[in-house]
Amino acid sequence: MIRAGFLTTTERAELIDLARNGLVEHRLARRANALVLLDRGMSCAEVSSVFLLDDDTVRTWFRLYREEGIEGLAGFGYEGSAGHLNARQLQQLKSWITDTLPRTTRHVGAWIEQEFGITYQSRSGLVALLHRLGMEHRKPQAVARI
Repeated sequence: MIRAGFLTTTERAELIDLARNGLVEHRLARRANALVLLDRGMSCAEVSSVFLLDDDTVRTWFRLYREEGIEGLAGFGYEGSAGHLNARQLQQLKSWITDTLPRTTRHVGAWIEQEFGITYQSRSGLVALLHRLGMEHRKPQAVARI
């Protein structure tokens, strides 16, 4: 159970400002608003019913705020991972693609695995890699014979 009054005056003011700020991302404003309601004495179940959420979500927001402050609330967990290839490998890959013009991302993935021993688990990861290199991959379209 989360007890009311866990926020300092400064923390409460910062969260209220976030909740009222029309320019801040909506998800962050909702999280700030939920914490203010918890601080006023509402239970996780009550706050979750107001926001149409699961009460575990509200508890997670509380935990994130306690551990990391506003930065924890603002991190939505979609930052992505660091690239697997270093700068030299990226340059080699770009040169190979330019020279050979592989037809599919499967060919690109196989080449990366053969050359560097790194396996990309998904096609979307390879497509994202190509975009980071300034390249674009499109699935070939069938053309009718005339």
